[in-house]
Amino acid sequence: MNATQYPLSLRIYKRSVTVFNQLKVLIEAIFSGFWLGMLDRQSLQLADGIFYDNDGMYRDDDYNRSGFWDWEAEAIQQYFGSASKILVAGAGGGREIYALTQAGYKADGFECNPTFVSYANEFLRQEKIDSLVKLASRDRCPEFEDTYDGLIVGWGAYTNIQGKQNRIEFLKQMLAQTDGREVPILISFFPRKGKGRSYRVMQIVGNILRIIRSKPVVELGDSLLPHRIFVHYFIHEEVKKELENAGFELKHFSNKEYGYAIAMSTIK
Repeated sequence: MNATQYPLSLRIYKRSVTVFNQLKVLIEAIFSGFWLGMLDRQSLQLADGIFYDNDGMYRDDDYNRSGFWDWEAEAIQQYFGSASKILVAGAGGGREIYALTQAGYKADGFECNPTFVSYANEFLRQEKIDSLVKLASRDRCPEFEDTYDGLIVGWGAYTNIQGKQNRIEFLKQMLAQTDGREVPILISFFPRKGKGRSYRVMQIVGNILRIIRSKPVVELGDSLLPHRIFVHYFIHEEVKKELENAGFELKHFSNKEYGYAIAMSTIK
């Protein structure tokens, strides 16, 4: 039996489910857009900090010994072969630093969450890994005495930075910690797929309120996760331009499972 043979009541029901799901997506976009417009940068960062302070996964020894995800291992093997010292942004509990050390690299990192910094340094000490995780200001790269020939922005860190110019400046600050040679960088992010209508609704609703409140505008791709953490969803061209403006040339982009990109730079 095909759909045209369904009883009228069932056809109406199936159509109503489609309409209901479309309305639900629209309502969720309006809701997120409203709070993007009402919550300022400081409030969103506070919500982010509270969430991670209460999420024990990133402060679990077994998790941080779990090593690279498959796409991370593939990217590092293919593009980081000439690197020896790697700087990790958004180091969290130390998973990437641990995995890099096991793979033969020297790695240091930085992190804006004090709870993570304390845990990561203790975890690495217990594992007898001679690496340092520095406490950093939000969306900033601190200065290190050492220089690095590889850069990694830890999972979630790039997608949590609000504002294109802030992300570009962040990448420039990381690049300033390198030794001047061509260096690879790996960033990961939430990919933006589909027609993007819900993102446009969020942007329109959010900017009505931001304009009224004389606050910086909401960018297309800005969103809020259910626990009220700010995230930005990216498309290929956006990632490419931000990397280029920071002094990198995009070499690989993927949004199949996790969004990630690898770029190279010769600009110091």
